[in-house]
Amino acid sequence: MSVQDTLRPAVTESAHRLLGFLQKTQEADGSWLVPYTGPNFLLPLYAITTYLTRHPVSERERSRLVAGLLKPQLPDGSIGLHEESVRGAVFTSSISYAALRLLGEKSDRPELVKLREWIHRMGTPVKAAAWGKFILSILNLYDWSGVSPVPPELYLLPKWFPLQPINISGYVRVVYLPMAYFYGRRWQAPLDPRLQEIRTELFPQGFDRIHWPRHRGDLAPTDHIVPESFLLRISLPLVRYLEKWIPSWIRQKAIKLAYEHICYEDDQSDYVRQAPVNACYNTLVHFIENQPERLRRSWEELPCYLWEHPDHTACQGFTSSKVWDTAFTLQGANHLPREMVPQPMVRLGCRYLVENQVVDELPDPRRYHRLPRKGGWPFSERRNGWSIADCTAESLLALVEAEPFLPQAVPREVIENGVRFILSYQNRDGGWGSCDRVVGPLWIEIFNASHVFADIMVDHSFAECTGSVLSALALIRKTFPDLESTRVSQALREGIRYLTQTQRADGSWEAVWGICFNYGTSFALPGLRAAGVPHRDPRILRGRDFLLKQQLPDGGWGEDPESCVERRPIPSAHGLVEPTALAVMALLASGPKEDLAVQRGLEFLCKAQKPDGDFPAQPIPGLFYRTTLIRYDHYKRAFPLKAFASYLAAR
Repeated sequence: MSVQDTLRPAVTESAHRLLGFLQKTQEADGSWLVPYTGPNFLLPLYAITTYLTRHPVSERERSRLVAGLLKPQLPDGSIGLHEESVRGAVFTSSISYAALRLLGEKSDRPELVKLREWIHRMGTPVKAAAWGKFILSILNLYDWSGVSPVPPELYLLPKWFPLQPINISGYVRVVYLPMAYFYGRRWQAPLDPRLQEIRTELFPQGFDRIHWPRHRGDLAPTDHIVPESFLLRISLPLVRYLEKWIPSWIRQKAIKLAYEHICYEDDQSDYVRQAPVNACYNTLVHFIENQPERLRRSWEELPCYLWEHPDHTACQGFTSSKVWDTAFTLQGANHLPREMVPQPMVRLGCRYLVENQVVDELPDPRRYHRLPRKGGWPFSERRNGWSIADCTAESLLALVEAEPFLPQAVPREVIENGVRFILSYQNRDGGWGSCDRVVGPLWIEIFNASHVFADIMVDHSFAECTGSVLSALALIRKTFPDLESTRVSQALREGIRYLTQTQRADGSWEAVWGICFNYGTSFALPGLRAAGVPHRDPRILRGRDFLLKQQLPDGGWGEDPESCVERRPIPSAHGLVEPTALAVMALLASGPKEDLAVQRGLEFLCKAQKPDGDFPAQPIPGLFYRTTLIRYDHYKRAFPLKAFASYLAAR
């Protein structure tokens, strides 16, 4: 009996069990819901916002927030950037300490003693990264003169000026918008007795003795992941000096305009906002502006970012990842043999996607530094209001491929609007990013002053996003040959050009939203093949060769998160579920199903599966801005389902 004769039944059985688990865990609305947690600076900011806005917190809520803040504490007492950090950061440790004390924890609690002692050993919060110093300044636990300037006057500059916020990535722009408001007003919380105590505890050298301007760029090694450019170091003091000459009426005009933008973002997202950092900041801004109705609406939605674990509360990077996870899950189901597919599950999932497409256009989007959004899909839910290129591509793939299982086809308008949205987001280099096009020049990246996040100033094109879009547009060209045929063909050619130019010498593509070279290559290869690049093309062969060389002795694939920081492939100690499933899919898209590497990868997945059809907990597989891990817990289900389906459908 051949390997194929035994492997196919095993894969079929694994797919059946996984489908059974997915059917049981599908939400009533048709989606799948998992925690989207990871970064350790989100929950402290949420807790701080409750204190600053005087939002009531019950004893049960308080104790669960405290448990969540202490959950990632490391043996040395510190708290790192993300849940799986092996070393602390002064940034996250300092704001976590402040949040714990503001929630009512005593300074002599053993965990706080260890945390405080670690902060002192590292040089106190004067060594924190920029975002840490900024948050502490809002709390009146730092002085504004020691913070990197974020002048609101940038909003008054003409749009052609490179550092006008319209030219900055949307993810970062909406965070720096309220930061500019706070900085422009130099707003600080009233210094009450508790804040005075925290000052004394965090700064044993004496708060009033610190020369704050000297410490603006003073960083502990743990907080100095992304060095400041020379031009940034010399320009920030110049900005600080020039601020002295700004007339007060111009400053007030800039602050007023910033608040107008904040209200626009809140109104256009039904107060869900884009992500938790700007959600917390915007909430505080409305409190400062004495807008009780906007503050009430803010607190109606802000808890949507919380995830309730059995023993603690965590804060998510979005309100959910429901659109993203649902699209991948449906794609796997759509490719299975027809008799295996649970049609009610597919129909319910498709309904969720259709209902969460963004169907309205923003009013006057360019005035408020936004691109058109109609027809796209967000990462989480329609109300978020931020259409994203690869979320739209994956949703289109799911809906178009699901047609055989639906009582009637998805309305043509849904597909047309999605395609036109994608086409409008292609960058000049041929690739696609996420929530924005590249509007400003790439060189403005030298003004990244975050210290801990890389490549934040521009929403660059990304290999994984481009691979997703190529797969979707290729399917559209095949299924709807009359739909924007000229533009679709041109976009495919340009996307191929981008992936050709960004393929590395070792055959891989580097990703930004996953770990890392395995992830990027596993999206790029299927995209190129779907777009028409032959399987014997050197680009395909080199990409396949990279993946084959990365396979581990246990038959799986895995990559260490340090790959993202060092920007070179570093294999993990053993195979992991998500990268293995992705690699199998990429190899099946670019070569024969009989490939020994494919067989070993599938055997790895079948062996790893639990009796209930699920897979064991995996290390965090996602990240953002190359440094901070973030959870995608549904990958361990959606990607194996796609891998099983791809194998069973392969000829």
